[in-house]
Amino acid sequence: MSKARLHFNFISTILALAVALTSGAAAQQAAHSLPKVEKVSVNAPVTLTDSGDSWTIDNGIVKAVVAKRDGNISSLMYHGVSILTRGREWEQVPSGAVTSKVTIDPATNGGERAEVSVKGINSGGTGGRGGGMDIETRFTMERGSSGFYTYDEYTHKASYPFVHVGENRFILEDINPDFDWLSVDKDRNMMMSHAPEDHMIHAKEQSIYTSGIYKNSVEHKYSYNALMYKLTAWGWSSTKDHIGVYFINPSNEYIGGGPDKLDLIDHMTAPGSPSYQGIILDYWTSGHYGAGDNTEIPAGEEWKRVVGPIFVYFNALADAKDPSQAELDELTATSGSGMPAVPVEWRDNSIALWQDAVEKSKSVKAAWPYSWVEGVDYPHQAERGTVTGQLVLDDAQAASKSLLNLNVGLTHANFKGSTSGYTLLAGNGPIVTWPHDGNYYQFWTEGTADGRFTIANVRPGTYTLHAFANGVLGEFAKADITVEAGRKIDLGKLEWQPVRYGKQIWEIGYPDRTGDKFFKGDQENYWLWGWGLRYSGLFPNDITYTIGRSDYRKDWFFEEVPHSTTTAWLNPAAKDPYNQRFGWVNIPTDSKDPWPQWGQGRATTWTVKFTMLKASTGTAVLRVSLAGADGGGNRALGAGGPGSAGGGNPAGGNPVFSGGQRAGGGSAYVGSDQQGGLAIGVNGQPVGAIHPVATNALRYNTNKGVWYQYIQKFDAALLKPGENEITFTVPAGDVTTGVVWDYVRLELNDGSKAYPAPPDNQRPDYPTLP
Repeated sequence: MSKARLHFNFISTILALAVALTSGAAAQQAAHSLPKVEKVSVNAPVTLTDSGDSWTIDNGIVKAVVAKRDGNISSLMYHGVSILTRGREWEQVPSGAVTSKVTIDPATNGGERAEVSVKGINSGGTGGRGGGMDIETRFTMERGSSGFYTYDEYTHKASYPFVHVGENRFILEDINPDFDWLSVDKDRNMMMSHAPEDHMIHAKEQSIYTSGIYKNSVEHKYSYNALMYKLTAWGWSSTKDHIGVYFINPSNEYIGGGPDKLDLIDHMTAPGSPSYQGIILDYWTSGHYGAGDNTEIPAGEEWKRVVGPIFVYFNALADAKDPSQAELDELTATSGSGMPAVPVEWRDNSIALWQDAVEKSKSVKAAWPYSWVEGVDYPHQAERGTVTGQLVLDDAQAASKSLLNLNVGLTHANFKGSTSGYTLLAGNGPIVTWPHDGNYYQFWTEGTADGRFTIANVRPGTYTLHAFANGVLGEFAKADITVEAGRKIDLGKLEWQPVRYGKQIWEIGYPDRTGDKFFKGDQENYWLWGWGLRYSGLFPNDITYTIGRSDYRKDWFFEEVPHSTTTAWLNPAAKDPYNQRFGWVNIPTDSKDPWPQWGQGRATTWTVKFTMLKASTGTAVLRVSLAGADGGGNRALGAGGPGSAGGGNPAGGNPVFSGGQRAGGGSAYVGSDQQGGLAIGVNGQPVGAIHPVATNALRYNTNKGVWYQYIQKFDAALLKPGENEITFTVPAGDVTTGVVWDYVRLELNDGSKAYPAPPDNQRPDYPTLP
């Protein structure tokens, strides 16, 4: 990586820290100390009370009531405050023949720990709420702990039928409405509005606020998605009671999809719910992004998976600060302005609680695996192995040998899944790869810049080692890594030689699997709703990017979408509608969804200009990596084609952007190039179109979905001495269609040096089976 890029990353980190305390107002860094979090002083024995149809577990800090019929939490108390207005549970709950028992009796251990279990034996059905597998749900509480643990074991016996689970999660829903501060990460730590969302726009998950502090803004639950692998602690706090509740995953081994796993974290309950309140979620599988990471177990296969223990943490402030009346008056006066003046005391209180939860996550994670987990398929530390090694980059054209943001993991090898719509939406035919794997455990770690890594606490088994890093296009893979219990494996130095199809002529950005380095794709901005609408005002003449002169950080937008041709969506009172965080959306005068009038745009063409010193021969290869894509009317189909049982879009998400693959590996998009795809031209001559796999990145409001790379070959003779142009065109349509950019590179093989031949298909890393 170049010194300039390293310098930019350093500056970006500093800027990110500077805006860490944003809350809907201008970014402001506290120049004073935060309030102190109350130290836990209660050390009472844990008690377990059997009420016939439920248990009450209480350690004097937290009290939970667990129903025996399905493992649902019916009541949850902390600091004398009811946390929930109604109970909620794991997405799939024990059903069928349900039994309940005490698995750790505090009466036998001096009140140190209590645990209860609800188990359902259910061999019928095809998934849904527990059908097709056995489920055991457990809740655990320990002495002196400000929280509780919960975990599930899922069992599919060989005698059971095929089972599909598309979405599974643990939920605390309808949280006490006094919890009004949402905490996901440094950038999304903000006060939320309990004003009703009474004007739906574009989809049921998003509505325009017509009152409250965020009036003239769109609330969209997918604004608060996050990479599960990067999360520390997330949840809600109360500016009234000065308490917080947070989820912590002690391990990521049970989270499907590895470091690319992106999902919902915190948000408000959906419009139309009995009450408009907060919700905390911990997904381990879902179909939200690029077909997600679903679980599909065939008939005849023995399978188990333990999810958790997840830790639910509670905390309180010892010296909370309260705003003055003048500050409250200012908040009222600035509500709906797009820049609500949230009192700094509320901000400080909530940030202090969240930072304490982040600190707590360190000890919770360090204790993994837990010695007290017994009776389920959960190896203890002595029964697990460790893998170490060092990746060494071998790329003469690389700007640096450093491997920044190095992710290294052990996953199951590619395997053949079903031909269900869920599987086919991933774009790999029936082949399941690690970003879409919800069947098997994955073990990932962050390596050092010099390539060293240690993956600890790995379950025994045979794995494939994968790695990716900033600045390196593609992925390292090494198969058949066998891990044994209690053993450490040193793989030594592993040479990583990324594929080059020719000499690099130019590049835009650098590969890191997100759109974060491009304009508005940064952590402070990408999650804000509506960039598809606002693009037209930011770049009214679309984009012309000149290699060697333009700056990708400000001259290349992170999304290329159809160009909006209306400003009917623009709030006329907004001071800076194309840049301000909130308050820039017009409120329609009727009750209809305005998207049919607001949400369409003309075709958008971006032009890249560059200079060649001489005429070219041979093959030019345009390499494009996309952090996400969405499209209009085209859908991924099963092997049977249009109208087949495997066709359509069963995940319920956006249709694919002419993506998908048939079971045999061929293209499965519908219609001609004019109906979809990213059309590419060289000096005015069309050379083809890339048909990306849809990942719902634009519809679901993010700067990344599941990452894919593509190539477009063309005759190098199309390049000429002097100025050249390459164009990228997104067709007309909905402004939430198009692509989220990660990286673009032009390579040239003029025959003067041996390079590998580029494949005929546009997916150079299209997966195969071992």
